[in-house]
Amino acid sequence: MEKINLKTKLQEFISHLKREEYAANSVRSYHADILGLLEYLNCRGELCSPLQKEMLIEYKKSLQNRLSPTSVNRNIAAINKFLQFLDLDDFKLKTLKIQEYTTADNELTESEFNELLKTSFNIGKNKIALIMLTLVCTGIRIGELQFITLRAAEVGKAVINNKGTIRTVVIHTELRQYLLRYCRENDIKSGAVFIGRGGNPISRSYVASAMKDVARKCGIDIRKVFPHNLRHYFARRFLDCGNQLTDLADILGHKNINTTRRYLRVNEKVLQKQILKMKLFPRNRAVDFFERWAG
Repeated sequence: MEKINLKTKLQEFISHLKREEYAANSVRSYHADILGLLEYLNCRGELCSPLQKEMLIEYKKSLQNRLSPTSVNRNIAAINKFLQFLDLDDFKLKTLKIQEYTTADNELTESEFNELLKTSFNIGKNKIALIMLTLVCTGIRIGELQFITLRAAEVGKAVINNKGTIRTVVIHTELRQYLLRYCRENDIKSGAVFIGRGGNPISRSYVASAMKDVARKCGIDIRKVFPHNLRHYFARRFLDCGNQLTDLADILGHKNINTTRRYLRVNEKVLQKQILKMKLFPRNRAVDFFERWAG
């Protein structure tokens, strides 16, 4: 195999992703993950040498030593996409097989979410309170917050264009009133309701940090408090009301229904109650043996 200047190929690959209209966040993620590989190869003097599958396997092992299995698989997906771009499909790596544990013990309860909202308003963090309320009432991703505009609040629906999918999200009537009031008080005449410095879309890190600050003030476990958990909260409440999984998939913008199935998971306490309701243990004279044995 001939030598390849991987740094040059990386720039070509990033340009290719942009031409294919990949989301900005996805492009940044691909760039960061592949750059990690190039730095690893450079340290070993392999950056411009003929690429070897053995070296890629070694890099995969190094990822496993310092990252979670999910993060390792994300890196592998990016690398494989890059290898495909280089017409090196034979060099692709296998992802890790992850045994999913079907509970959701870090999900927020209704009382915890209400406490987060109340505390946010009480300490004057109206912006973060409304952001949390918007995420919970719509089920959108934090990166889709930019599509909640003044116009969307006025008409009661937002058109979300993300991950190659365009969908319409209905805005709750009461949420609309809060959003419109926020726009009036902050002199927002058009565009996104929630913006960061310089008029840019509000960052994920800002929202996550602000949410954890509020959680600390009201004594809620900060491991439960992050933007995507509000999307999970919406999904759980939607399903608990008896709505269909397929409808939820449409609202969340999932192309694969199996992605949506993750929101069917319950925490261990709820799971225990559900199992007890099944009355699986014998309740007749045959159980006497077990009682005597246990005693």
